[in-house]
Amino acid sequence: MPINFKSDVKVHFCEIKIHSSYGKVLNRIYHVVENGHPIALGPFKDINQDIQDKVKDLISKMATVKDYQAPIIKNHLKGYDFGEICPKPHRFFFFHKYGTNLIFFGYALKKKDSFPDSFYAKLNKEKERYESEFEKFIARNRRNI
Repeated sequence: MPINFKSDVKVHFCEIKIHSSYGKVLNRIYHVVENGHPIALGPFKDINQDIQDKVKDLISKMATVKDYQAPIIKNHLKGYDFGEICPKPHRFFFFHKYGTNLIFFGYALKKKDSFPDSFYAKLNKEKERYESEFEKFIARNRRNI
């Protein structure tokens, strides 16, 4: 099995289009695709349709309502500068606000209890890597964003 070196990793950002019925988009929504695999939204298809609809609605509101708040959204986790959506116990989608962009960069399924701090520290390193890649993405696509 070949080893993936960081230089071999291809990171892309795919914009999630928001339906016009939600109003004017204030925050563009992106999700990370690494080596052709959607990191945060790949597992999304495995969730039942009601939960999918609920998450889509929340993400749409996060895009169109300034500083949108909901009980299942934590915009900043203690000690970190990223947030999570927990649509159902044990399922977490992680996001980071970068200017007027929200980047969904992680997903986790928790079996029980809470995640150890080492999990969040590792996730934070991934967030920083994706943030660096997003800066490059913005620079390359400045006219279109």
